[in-house]
Amino acid sequence: MVFHLDDPEPVTAHDQRRLHVLAAARACFARSGFHGASMQQICAEAQMSPGALYRYFPAKDAIIEAIAEEERGQAAACMQGLSAGGSIVDRITAVAMDYLRSTRDPATGGLMVEICSESIRNTAVGKRFHEVEREVRDAFRQSLVEAQTEGEIDAHVDVETALFVLFSLGDGLVMRLQIEPDFDLELVEPYLRRSVVGVLGEPRRRASDEK
Repeated sequence: MVFHLDDPEPVTAHDQRRLHVLAAARACFARSGFHGASMQQICAEAQMSPGALYRYFPAKDAIIEAIAEEERGQAAACMQGLSAGGSIVDRITAVAMDYLRSTRDPATGGLMVEICSESIRNTAVGKRFHEVEREVRDAFRQSLVEAQTEGEIDAHVDVETALFVLFSLGDGLVMRLQIEPDFDLELVEPYLRRSVVGVLGEPRRRASDEK
């Protein structure tokens, strides 16, 4: 899973240029892959000379590392929705829809496809981004376990299997949205909600929600 929320407002010209390079790199990686994209291509996309770009990132690996750190921060921000009010189904559906909306950006959605490919090939790049997904998965696991403890999820639901299915559903939707970019994403929400209910069971209302 890849998360791309609005970037924080850069505070200096250096920050602005650094974010500009990262945006250019994301676009190149989405088009050509992590291995296929060259520093020359990133320079061209950013409209910067190699000398200027190397002041911010000395090598492609440094750019990939910076993007991974961006993903970690953005994922953590997105996961805050799991602690919001409402049922577990409400929270998971809301987080998933925010995630899917973010992937409508071709560079972000394309980058997610490339990251999935790297993870399948078990490359160093794939392992780095897999660390970020592990943190997201841990946050989901904690929310599901808490909901199950409160009786909101059936005690017979296997949390690990539920996570596997929910993440597979999210990955599949991102891939399909890349194949059909003109599809109206907002039509997905009620069907996504039904799918989450199907995996977790119809949630009962919590006492805190009834106040």
